Amino acid sequence: MTAPVSQRITTALPVRDADTARQRRASIPAAALSAWPPEFLDAVMSASAYLARLMERRAATLQALATDSPEAVCEAVIASARSAGACDTEADVMRTLREAKMDIHLATALADLSGAWPLEQTTATISAFADAALQGALGFAAREMGLADDDGAMHGYSVLALGKLGTQSLNYSSDIDLVVVWEAERFQAPGGKEPQKLATRLTQRLVRLMSEMTPQGYVFRTDLRLRPDPSSTPLAVNGDMARHYFEAVGQNWERAAYAKARAVAGDIEAGNAFIADLEPFIWRRTLDFAAVEDIRALAKQIQAVGNRAELNVAGHDVKLGLGGIREVEFYAQVLQLVFGGRKPQLRVAGTLSALNALREAELIEADTARVLAESYTFLRHVEHRIQMLDDEQTQTLPQKDADRARVAALAGYAELDAFDARVAETLRAVHNAFTEQFEEGESLATHEGSLVLTGVEPTPDTLETLSRLGFSDPVRIWHQLSGWAAGRARAARTERARRLFSRLAPRLVEAIGATGDADAAFARFAAFFEGLPSGVQPLSLLTAHPALADELIAILGLAPSLADEIGKRPALLDVMLEPAFAAPLSETGPASQEVLTERLARGETFEDAMNTARRFVREERLRIGAQLLRGRAGASDAANAYSILARHSVMAMSGAAEREMERRHGAAPGRWHVLGMGKLGGGELSADSDLDLIVVYEPQAEQSDGAQPLEAPVWFTRFTQRLVSALSAPTEEGALYPVDLALRPSGSAGPVAVSLQRFETYYREEAWVWERMAMTRASLVASNGDNGAIARAIADGVNGHTLSEEEVCKAASDMRARLERDKPAASSWDLKLRQGGLMDIEFVAQAGLVAGRLGCEPSTRKALERLGGTHWLEAADAHTLLEAHALYEAVTQLTRLAHGSGFDPQDASEPFARRLAQAAGCANLEALKARVEALADQTRAIFIKVVEKRASTRDG
Repeated sequence: MTAPVSQRITTALPVRDADTARQRRASIPAAALSAWPPEFLDAVMSASAYLARLMERRAATLQALATDSPEAVCEAVIASARSAGACDTEADVMRTLREAKMDIHLATALADLSGAWPLEQTTATISAFADAALQGALGFAAREMGLADDDGAMHGYSVLALGKLGTQSLNYSSDIDLVVVWEAERFQAPGGKEPQKLATRLTQRLVRLMSEMTPQGYVFRTDLRLRPDPSSTPLAVNGDMARHYFEAVGQNWERAAYAKARAVAGDIEAGNAFIADLEPFIWRRTLDFAAVEDIRALAKQIQAVGNRAELNVAGHDVKLGLGGIREVEFYAQVLQLVFGGRKPQLRVAGTLSALNALREAELIEADTARVLAESYTFLRHVEHRIQMLDDEQTQTLPQKDADRARVAALAGYAELDAFDARVAETLRAVHNAFTEQFEEGESLATHEGSLVLTGVEPTPDTLETLSRLGFSDPVRIWHQLSGWAAGRARAARTERARRLFSRLAPRLVEAIGATGDADAAFARFAAFFEGLPSGVQPLSLLTAHPALADELIAILGLAPSLADEIGKRPALLDVMLEPAFAAPLSETGPASQEVLTERLARGETFEDAMNTARRFVREERLRIGAQLLRGRAGASDAANAYSILARHSVMAMSGAAEREMERRHGAAPGRWHVLGMGKLGGGELSADSDLDLIVVYEPQAEQSDGAQPLEAPVWFTRFTQRLVSALSAPTEEGALYPVDLALRPSGSAGPVAVSLQRFETYYREEAWVWERMAMTRASLVASNGDNGAIARAIADGVNGHTLSEEEVCKAASDMRARLERDKPAASSWDLKLRQGGLMDIEFVAQAGLVAGRLGCEPSTRKALERLGGTHWLEAADAHTLLEAHALYEAVTQLTRLAHGSGFDPQDASEPFARRLAQAAGCANLEALKARVEALADQTRAIFIKVVEKRASTRDG
């Protein structure tokens, strides 16, 4: 149309304050007012001080709008903004753009308020001006920095608009969301300068030209936080980096944001190409219902702040609050994202266009589309009038009736009650439609009370809840939880992770409180959570399986070492969901060997076997440890399970090592046998035990028969080295077990693989008493053939001597004294090395077997049972040693699992102290310590009576 605004007024606006209007009219030249109906301008001026100031400062524009069409006036203003790039100085550019902004604001406001323009024309005109202002500002900055051609063109530097500017539906006082992308192949950096720095400097200058406050005001506040990973990327992002980011870790909220992207300044062609590259990320061919939950969760998060979740018109946020503009936008955009990959006709810009497209595609009812479109239009009008009051970026209706009445007047309502009623009715209509599409969100509550993690400060109810759960400093705990919910942890950096954490938080704090030591359990969980490389997968599991969260918190509160392991490898949580995880340990030994064998069969290389075994053992260790911690298995059950797991691992890695040797050097030129010594042989391993091994071979040929044949001793030596590497060498999956070969004949001075002949000769002629004692615990773990000869050799290693009982005791007594001197106990809780500890018990049992020539008995308990009631050991003493051994094993299994070696009760959490005392059958840690001391004294006395006194008899 060509008529001026003054002739297109269709809306009757009430005059709120005639005196104020007269005062403001007096400041405006009469010529600018003469062609206007006085009632219309009085209504505008009495309600909006900002528009009255614009009429005074831009009187010529006011006069032009009374004689020329608003379309023509705005076209001229937009052209002047675009041509600002040709200005001579920065001051000229800034003044030109800011004066143009005032003209656009005045023109669009009067065209909007008069009813001359519909909403779409108003927002499109403001958006067109923003485009032109960006083009003018960038043109000047690029020319000044030498980054534009002679004709002003730029290459490889694109300004993308997102949000409402991207959809050309900018509101009256809106910020503009920008993303600046530069393409390395097109961006021309003069003089060999670093392109990233130049692109960033250009962006900084562009932002300053647009945003800096001057006497003429500002043009647009600019927001660059929608660029990929804004906390760690420069203001101008490299296009290739951005593409990789979206391909690798792009989130659903970013899909929603970039669906609105539009190239507005700089290299438009390059910008459009970049947006086209994102289409597979934004518009997925599969029906993407995951986007529904993600975007709904963002809406719930926004509404949870302050009073946005309430429907009180006074102070209500018409954009972000319940039933507001954002709900209409989400309603439409979720369906666009879900179906837009398969229906390109839905990929339209703007909410009203989207609602119409969804209606035509029969994805929403016609009545729903109509109600939402009408509601959206009304709320956008209200939003504009709120911002017209004083050009503030706000969407909140004033609390005071007098101020809200000014908004009502600009909306055409003379009575505030009628306006408030229309707003409330609209908000309810929107929210009803929104809640029909999306199910209700998660409750922000625990059984103890509310838990609200948003806001700047905790609510009193939330602090009371945390106090009831046992936290001594609820304010500190809230700040840490709130920080995680806001993304201030690596595991919560993504929107999805933050949403999952917010849903899970009530369950977590309840589980932490249930441990009985909330502060310590929270500290363990914090270390676990903040150490996670990524949070989505573990948080998804914990959210989907609430019992898993309880189990995890219990484990973390009891065992820092397991917490570290799960934190480093959160995929272990998957294992905790398997039925076998809680199956009795006694039922899973043979099955675990079958599982490991089956997994190893899938691999093709020696390295595959190493990594497979490491993953399997890590999962099994967690299973065994969790059952021990939770009291579902006793210490002896755990010791047996750890030992079976180690035996299976040695068998598997022996087989893998043999296959690798066969591949390289041909089949083994004889038989090999792997002996488990010490706790492995006796079935008494704990969570962090190493493996004492001896490899013995029986050569049956001089050399192997492969393409690269080796002499028999060399073949078996390399086989042993490969086995040790398979067990102990670190890979990307970690290590299996530390391995110790020191118990082999001649120790570290001897070959790593010992021939059977040398083994037999050594124990017949050279072995020390302590070596024969060690041999009582030997057990065949793995072998590639008949093991009769090695079994006889082991028995001879114990029995093949002519020593008297006194000589055995003398040697055992001297060895124990030497160990006490060279390797003293670290503390009274060092139950292996302390006086009256496990080593005293083992020496009594092993010396008795050697002195009596009773052969092997790898299990200390069974050895004591055999020896009890004999000449060697009185039945009462055997009972005492068995009681001490059971107590030491219960304590050692738990402390090694939870804390590793060097246990200090001061470091133990209260839940762990209770669990440790319970496992030992004691009321508390003090009672446990007293029982340990009593049994240690008794054990030491028995050792002296059985070993040392018999040794002194010989001396006498």
